Amino acid sequence: MSRLDLGLLIGRLFTGYWFLSAALIKIFQRNFLFSDALLSSLNLFLAGPGPNWYKVFLSDVVIPNLRLFAWLDAAAELSVGIGLLLGLWTRASCLVALFLVLNYLSAKGFANPQAGLDKVFIALILLLYLGHAGRVLGVDGWRSRRAAGG
Repeated sequence: MSRLDLGLLIGRLFTGYWFLSAALIKIFQRNFLFSDALLSSLNLFLAGPGPNWYKVFLSDVVIPNLRLFAWLDAAAELSVGIGLLLGLWTRASCLVALFLVLNYLSAKGFANPQAGLDKVFIALILLLYLGHAGRVLGVDGWRSRRAAGG
């Protein structure tokens, strides 16, 4: 295994663990999925430095459908976490992860210091996508070797 492969594997496992952890917290904290617990965070985003176009989206689309978006967020994080940890459909998982993190970044505002980790995750997710990280000790690699006959 090359250093690049090792770096892709570590990055994929770390990112997968981060998304899976976030999803499991949301799933097993009933107050997130079955209540308006998400509303307090959304109100902070509405009052924060995020772009106005995203605040309109939050207030006009997300808040009226709060529980649906709570479930969608948890389901997306769960699928990304499992996909990245297993190296299964890694590139699709990276695209979903990128979509999620861009939304988190938009909610916080690009210049917000609290968005620093989101910017790092964007770079990491792009590297995982471009590096075909699922081929390194992942199901994607096993499937491609099997399809190639070896």
